[in-house]
Amino acid sequence: MHNFPQATADDWLKRVSKATKGAPFQAEAVLFQRQAGPRSERPRHAPWAVFARVDHHDIMKARQQAEDDLANGVTGLVIPSPAQVPTLEHLPLHKFAVRNEGGDLGAEAIRHLVGRLPLDPARLTVDHGVHDADLAKLIHAQGFTGPLMRGDGRSFHAGGLDEGDELGAALASAISALRKLDFLADAQLAGAVSVTLSATQDMLATMAKFRAARILWRDVLKSSGLPDTPLALHGETSRVMLAETDAHSNILRSVAAVFGAGLGGADSLSVLPFSFNQGLPNAFSRRVARNLQNLLLHESDLWRVTDPAAGAGAIETPTQRLCEQAWRVMQAAERGNWPSGDPAQSKAKPVIGVRAYQPPAELPAEVEAQS
Repeated sequence: MHNFPQATADDWLKRVSKATKGAPFQAEAVLFQRQAGPRSERPRHAPWAVFARVDHHDIMKARQQAEDDLANGVTGLVIPSPAQVPTLEHLPLHKFAVRNEGGDLGAEAIRHLVGRLPLDPARLTVDHGVHDADLAKLIHAQGFTGPLMRGDGRSFHAGGLDEGDELGAALASAISALRKLDFLADAQLAGAVSVTLSATQDMLATMAKFRAARILWRDVLKSSGLPDTPLALHGETSRVMLAETDAHSNILRSVAAVFGAGLGGADSLSVLPFSFNQGLPNAFSRRVARNLQNLLLHESDLWRVTDPAAGAGAIETPTQRLCEQAWRVMQAAERGNWPSGDPAQSKAKPVIGVRAYQPPAELPAEVEAQS
């Protein structure tokens, strides 16, 4: 039984003709406005990788946190400093991805750790994030195949820059990394640099930013004469958007951020626990962070549809705008004019629970230790 009258395509086109007063109608141009390029398609049709940070400075406790995360849906660990690298020693490194954010010292520590273990580096998934080209050569010679360097927009985002400026700065830093890795063959070089972006509570802007990143990287590879290779694109929920008061409201902000980045095509995502800005997150805060992604992946099935925003003007138009803005920012950075902003003016700063609708009483912080 139908509650609405049946309509055919001819019926619809008659209404269109009436609305346009007989003007020519081109459905592809008017309705879809699709952008050329890969947009949000991940390299393989599968859920994005779920990352969790190893934050505890007590190695035994950090290892317990990591084991708990890996047993409950996490598929990758973020190592924020060299001090946490020993956490990996008794974990099955071939079963999960590792992301080094401890700079060259962290990458060096991971390199030596793997060298002591009966593991084939080529079978491991490691994003090294190094800065020094000589260290990158050593890591490559050891047999690692993961991205050696990265373009990172998070510090620019934290500095108050908008999505286009952040993306342009990340793109410029990624291009700089490509130049440092010129010792690689073209096929290896095209996949040797990853990009990391911030994901905010503005889900539509976040979706457009991640989609634009793939389009722009394809342009970079084409301009550089490198083979068309999928970009390794990582997202982290914005630290700037996390409120310190009424911190539980950060859970909703993180849901919006993951929704945008996931549908925008991120290969991997790291959700900062909602109490991250209050101190060292406890087990409950960490569990919420990983389950947030698990729910969106395995109950909402957000990964199932490839590029769901394709053809939606509300997403395609800002995607194109961000592409144009970020390309200009990248070109300016190439000339030495890097963008700068004001952290106090960041659009990602939370309002609800901080400046508006403050809770009558503050809940205890879900942390192990106050920062």
